[in-house]
Amino acid sequence: MDISSPIDDRFSDDSFKNLSQENIRRHSFLRLSTKTTAPRRISLHQSVLTRNNLDDSFNQKVKNDSIEYDGSFTVYTSDRLHMKPSNDPFDGNNWSLHEMMEDSASTGIVLKSNEPWRQTATKLYNEFLEIIQAHSNQTQVFETIGDFIQNCSDTLQIMREMQSKVDTTKRSNEELSLENERNTWRLIYCLYQNRLASQNYQNQMDCDDDDDNNNTHISEKDVINNLIKNESQIREYQLIIDWLEQNALDQAESLPKIEHYTDKTVAWENTIHQINNKKTGISFGSLRQIVESLDPDAPIREGKPLHDLDKEDDKRLEKRMFIEVRCGRLQRAQELAIHCGQPWRAACLLGWQPHHDPNYNNPLNDTKLPIEGNPNRGLWKLNAWHMSKDTRIGIYYRSIYASLCGNVEQLLDVACSWQDGLWSYMKTLMDIEVENELRGIMSKNYPNMTDDYWKSKKSLVDIFDNLQSSKINEIRNQSNKPEHIIQKYLILDDIQKLMEQINIWIDDKICQPQFIRFLAHLILFLRQIGKNINDKIANKVLLTYVNDVLIEIGDSILIAYYTSQLPKDEQIIIYASYLENIKNYDMRKKCLVAAEEANLNVEAITKLVVENIRNKNIVNSFDNNELSCKINDDDIEKIEALDWLTFYEGQRDEALWQANALIRYFLTCEKVDAARRAFNKMPADSIEVIMMEHPSLEETMPNVSIVNEPVYKASASIREYLCYKAYLDAQEGFQEWFSHFHQGKPAPLESMSTYPTFTEKVAHDHKKAQYAAELERWKCTMEHHTKAVKQLLYNILLFPDGGWLSDSNTDPVSEDTPEHILRKHQLDKLRSLCIPKVVLLLLNVMSEMNEHENCVELADTIASSQYKLYKHFSTERMREVYRKISESSIILMDQKKDAWGYSR
Repeated sequence: MDISSPIDDRFSDDSFKNLSQENIRRHSFLRLSTKTTAPRRISLHQSVLTRNNLDDSFNQKVKNDSIEYDGSFTVYTSDRLHMKPSNDPFDGNNWSLHEMMEDSASTGIVLKSNEPWRQTATKLYNEFLEIIQAHSNQTQVFETIGDFIQNCSDTLQIMREMQSKVDTTKRSNEELSLENERNTWRLIYCLYQNRLASQNYQNQMDCDDDDDNNNTHISEKDVINNLIKNESQIREYQLIIDWLEQNALDQAESLPKIEHYTDKTVAWENTIHQINNKKTGISFGSLRQIVESLDPDAPIREGKPLHDLDKEDDKRLEKRMFIEVRCGRLQRAQELAIHCGQPWRAACLLGWQPHHDPNYNNPLNDTKLPIEGNPNRGLWKLNAWHMSKDTRIGIYYRSIYASLCGNVEQLLDVACSWQDGLWSYMKTLMDIEVENELRGIMSKNYPNMTDDYWKSKKSLVDIFDNLQSSKINEIRNQSNKPEHIIQKYLILDDIQKLMEQINIWIDDKICQPQFIRFLAHLILFLRQIGKNINDKIANKVLLTYVNDVLIEIGDSILIAYYTSQLPKDEQIIIYASYLENIKNYDMRKKCLVAAEEANLNVEAITKLVVENIRNKNIVNSFDNNELSCKINDDDIEKIEALDWLTFYEGQRDEALWQANALIRYFLTCEKVDAARRAFNKMPADSIEVIMMEHPSLEETMPNVSIVNEPVYKASASIREYLCYKAYLDAQEGFQEWFSHFHQGKPAPLESMSTYPTFTEKVAHDHKKAQYAAELERWKCTMEHHTKAVKQLLYNILLFPDGGWLSDSNTDPVSEDTPEHILRKHQLDKLRSLCIPKVVLLLLNVMSEMNEHENCVELADTIASSQYKLYKHFSTERMREVYRKISESSIILMDQKKDAWGYSR
């Protein structure tokens, strides 16, 4: 029994309008998520968009703690469930595609070979995000779903228009998948709008019931109206039927129409022609004996067929009428019957309408209103039941009556899909519920329906079990498809089992990118309406969407937003892993702007990016003797990663800390050039910026220990950075000294021949004088270089406040943390590596410049208890150092001095 037409004022294509008062408060249904304050920084974007900027009216409502929400729900409205595509789908981004498709003759072959419609749905990734951001208000949840439906419909239209240029009848998997997604969003829209509105609507219904009790007369139509109005479950049954009929209507639009085969005419015109010309005969007469009468019951009463052509026309008409009934358009089916000259078929389909006499409640006593419906509806329904079982009637015509009287077995005989099967069961279930209510309330005698009718009532769980075990292979196979499994659990409102099934799909990695996009937005919707879902599975879906889909696309805005929907710790890890592969400077900046707009913790993310890259392909330099001093690609990647921490001045102290860690690594690998490049990555004003960020450093650095960890890190970073500056400057100064000493020295003159001529003697004397002048100039330069390099090398050995790479303050907060322990170990190792090397370089410089007295004095510096340099020498290194000092002492004694360089 169809329930949609007897109450045209309430249940039509625009059914269930205004079932609740406007502005019903939604506190118990819609949760207002709170946003954490973003870390302090200067934004890279001058006008960063944030989702916290709600409109003034909403802010005022929050302040008043009375968020108003339109609790009414509208099902199958033209702008939601019957989403009509826009007049010009090829606007803006699709204009070039529109131009390409103008000439169907020239583009058909190209379209068929390239199949561009398969990529059309990729625009949905950005469009869905734009929709979510446009409806950031929690009370706009169903506007968001409505726009999802609209975008899916528009994309489907584009895909179908592209395929229409190609000579093919096969529908692509992309089109089927998107159509199923659109249908699921429709189901979500109508079901959850009803569910969320039902509880708030209960109070209003109670008041209305009191008014109804004052009414002394109640009709069948009133009973049905009250049933659907007061029973949320019954109302949901009708919503599911409407949803299935709307989906069928979309598919039926592409089927051939009955008007394509016949003009408006009389019924059975070929049979009439043959009967009227029985004596003379006709050219295309039927081979069998046909009916002799032309009343509607003649074929069954006489047991004779119509003319073959009329019989074929009747089959086509009955099938199309059933399709219209399946689409929820019974009136359209009646119009088709009238169009084909068979008005009795249309009249027979009026008998199911519930009886209603509006004159009992007519305020105008002098006006009589027409009576609606069939007062003998029960008798008509019993006859319709028997007609639906009469095999002498066409199968599709029997199915029309079956849909109006609840004969599910007959409906299943013509079902060819999962949705057809579900529609058959839901029509029967709804019919039985209505019939039960009518017979329980109305004070009239109804004819008894057969036992098979009452036995057809099944629960929703049993209905889906029957579909899954259907004898029809297509229905059984479709029952196991993900889209129908999702629809099943949404109808059952069993979100926990739905989440378990989604978890299986994600683990099996069988989901296509577009399906993962749908699952991600389904999760966001369920969270937004406050459903109790498994957060672990929900986060896994969002994580899969980001890692497997969005990162492959490479759109930083998409990645940042959906990453922000994950837990805080995962946000940092996931977005940092994405940023590791971004090399372009401008692209890095865009990624950080996107992270700001999504309210991600940019400071923690950039720090983790640098640490992850720095810790990749690490070589244990202290234990590996086969190190290459050349800069490789991994080194360059580590150095370039420091740029992530230089975008914000507020992160300059962290940038310095990470740069120092990288320089430590390079120096242990004896990659001085790489260390120099990492050192130069830091902006020149870094120390000044850090001092401005931590004003207390000016007081604490020279004096007492620091108890504030950020201040300690800043202080230690600056000191360590200055230590590296001293070391790198010394290395650079030694390289210049070494180069000038070995390459800048004038080459000695060649000796003259045994018997030189006068000219050769004059030339030789001239060259000798020139050589002497150049040698003198070289010696002066070397004295200058030697003085400079000695100063640079001594800056390392005599570094103030504890020595080179020694912290002048201790960190009482993080002293025992792994990071602090590792850093302390690295600094100790680095001092043991570099200080002996600096001493040897200094001895080499002074011995080459004949400053042997200074070489001997260096021994005092090494042994000094003030500097304690001897602690950083191994036994082998100490022997090497004192062997060189001994050589200088021998040279001094050869010069008639004592071993310490004093004159005797």
